[in-house]
Amino acid sequence: MKDKLEELRAQHESRKYLLKVLEDENIRFKLKLARILSTDFDRRELGRLEYFQSRFLKMDEQIALLRHEISEQQGILASVPAKESLKEAIESEQMIDRRFTMVQQHFDVLDVDFYHYVRQAFPQV
Repeated sequence: MKDKLEELRAQHESRKYLLKVLEDENIRFKLKLARILSTDFDRRELGRLEYFQSRFLKMDEQIALLRHEISEQQGILASVPAKESLKEAIESEQMIDRRFTMVQQHFDVLDVDFYHYVRQAFPQV
């Protein structure tokens, strides 16, 4: 039981770090977008840039929800001495793992889409 608890805690810390990386990368996207908007760009691209801004904001929401779930799991992990708490912690970990995988996949698609678009539409930036 103690080994499983330590494994869950290690996964929890790792996931918090990886979530911070996603958050930092999403900030980097928004800064890149701000740099583009501060240039003399073709105004016909404005709709597409707004589309990406919307996707960045949706990613912020997904990250915030996941951060909240991870925070809740931290409370569960803190109360694990009872066997039923360990079961709850394992179930929580599995749910968060699925959500994190989904958010990571969405992020990866956003990363590819945005940088492909930027290289194509704004090679000078």
